[in-house]
Amino acid sequence: MGKYLPDVMSAEQAVELGLYDPEDYNWYGWTGATVAGDLSAPDMAILAARQAIERAGRAPHDIDLHMHAGSWKQGPVGWSAHQYVLRHITDRDIPSYLVWQACNGVMSGMELAASYLMAVPERSEALLTGADNLGTPDFNRWSFGLQNGVLGDGATAVLLSKDEGFARLLAIKTVSTSDLEHLYRGDEPLVPTSVDNRTQIDFRERMSSVGEDAAVEWMVNRQGELRAETALATLAEAGIGPEDVTRVTHVFTAREAYLKMILDPIGIDPRKGLGDFGHGWGHLTVNDQILGVQHLMETGQVGPGDHVLMVGHGGGTTITIIVVRIEHCPAWAEYPQDRAHGSTDPVSSAREPQRVRVTADTVRSR
Repeated sequence: MGKYLPDVMSAEQAVELGLYDPEDYNWYGWTGATVAGDLSAPDMAILAARQAIERAGRAPHDIDLHMHAGSWKQGPVGWSAHQYVLRHITDRDIPSYLVWQACNGVMSGMELAASYLMAVPERSEALLTGADNLGTPDFNRWSFGLQNGVLGDGATAVLLSKDEGFARLLAIKTVSTSDLEHLYRGDEPLVPTSVDNRTQIDFRERMSSVGEDAAVEWMVNRQGELRAETALATLAEAGIGPEDVTRVTHVFTAREAYLKMILDPIGIDPRKGLGDFGHGWGHLTVNDQILGVQHLMETGQVGPGDHVLMVGHGGGTTITIIVVRIEHCPAWAEYPQDRAHGSTDPVSSAREPQRVRVTADTVRSR
């Protein structure tokens, strides 16, 4: 796994600039959001991918498949951002696909990538990248209109291999709640499409067509039921129960109530979630769960034999559940050896992930 996080803008500064509602700031608990500025999402993905490949001790030429995910615009309309990432990773003419599942792109992409590798014996490795830069005129990361969200920029990468790895993917399931798609569409016409950068998007306005409060309640209940059902089925497929889960990675939040909402129905103690980890960066769209696993490894909160449940959902209409077992501690997870793994402490001793200082020109020149 690899990652890239840009600098943080404090929530307090966002309030001063009129970007963040003071009441939301005081109530929801977000302290900041990562802001990439003029460093594009694909360029951040390249940095995360290079780190993942280096950590794995692999060569770019070993990759048999690439998948790239993002929840927002990646560059010019009609441009193949995923091919741009591939071009800067390997010179092999392998398939590269763009996966769009809102904030569930990397998670659901892992199921597609694993299936691709298992379909042909000669295929060995797949690279997944995920990245977003939400700093566009048509979007306000501090007020995009959904529940308690603040969105941050960043990138992660996952290298899946049939040969070896620090964690084993035991089971994965993706499901859809297509009956909720209209909540994100609202009264927006399908033709012509709105592709300009002038009108700021607010999902709250779209949901108002069916009543915002009713829409949110409907989405939460519908997703909650299917998420719990899918999680239990995935755990069973992995041969374990909820009591065997050491930690859980999920969408970042600054509210304890969210953790209870997703974990109580599965029968998992909310303290096994990530707690406040991530509340200083915002919800990092497609990257939260992947960054969460890296954090647990780097801080010694999981170790060999532990099971991590990864819970993802995107856009109200897709859910992915993954169960992984930690096989060994990789060299990049150099945590103090005297720290017991498997702690359910809400990451009070967490150290901040390393940030790489780099510009877009640096990425393209390598």
